[in-house]
Amino acid sequence: MKSMTGYGVAKVHSNDIDLEIELKSVNGRYLDLRLYLPREISFFEHILRKQIAATLKRGTVEARINFTDHREPRLLLNKAKLEKYHAIVEEAASVLGMTGQVSLEFLLNEPGIIENANNLDEDRVLNEMLHNTLDKALANLVKSLSAEADNIIQVLSDSCEHMLEALSAIEAQIKPYKEELFESMKTRTAELLNSFCTENLEQRLIQELAIYIDRYDIQEEISRLRSHISTLLSAIEKDEDNGKTLNFILQEMQREANTLGSKFSTTKTYTHILILKEEVEKCREIVQNVA
Repeated sequence: MKSMTGYGVAKVHSNDIDLEIELKSVNGRYLDLRLYLPREISFFEHILRKQIAATLKRGTVEARINFTDHREPRLLLNKAKLEKYHAIVEEAASVLGMTGQVSLEFLLNEPGIIENANNLDEDRVLNEMLHNTLDKALANLVKSLSAEADNIIQVLSDSCEHMLEALSAIEAQIKPYKEELFESMKTRTAELLNSFCTENLEQRLIQELAIYIDRYDIQEEISRLRSHISTLLSAIEKDEDNGKTLNFILQEMQREANTLGSKFSTTKTYTHILILKEEVEKCREIVQNVA
């Protein structure tokens, strides 16, 4: 079993470069990647997507890269852009009838006038750092997911134990419950037989008996619940993406628990049936985090 909730981060400072890759994962029906990279290393996005997709199959994953390059940049002046900006500013001043010189500082602050000649996507040192840091962040994320999976397994195992205890307590009440139903059935039958005004007496008796017979048959729900619990315990020990399977098992358990509650709700079993339903609901909620 694998969890979809985890966190992994890796940081490195080397060769005058500060690099941090942070990965957060939460539950999701499919693999949904949300990437946040500085513009200057946007070339790394496709590698980031590929590596995460190779590691995770489901979940909403947020990846953030913080990058600062302290190396001395190799700056170039884009003369063509500078001349174009200057011409446009001069033309605008003429249209508005304004006089005066445009400051050099104003022009140099325009985007693209001063360019960094360092080609980062071909920077061997930077690319090696990006790959190594991503590998470490993914390893830490997988470790976090594994730890969370262990927690989920423990919670599900404890819930299964509580459900089995509740079923045993419910089973202990079956015999006295049947005796109570039998006495109730005899009383109801006598009332119908003594009612001379009752039309279609035979049909009414059959209907009443069918209701009581149906309420007698609660062992089937208990047996199915025990079987589902056994299947659930086996499934959570498997090292595979089986969140959808677990959810289906728990849906069936919820249906059986509801049926059992409608058939067998007495003052002595009410608390145990409530525990059963609560544990099933808790399990259904937690398996939403299972891949």
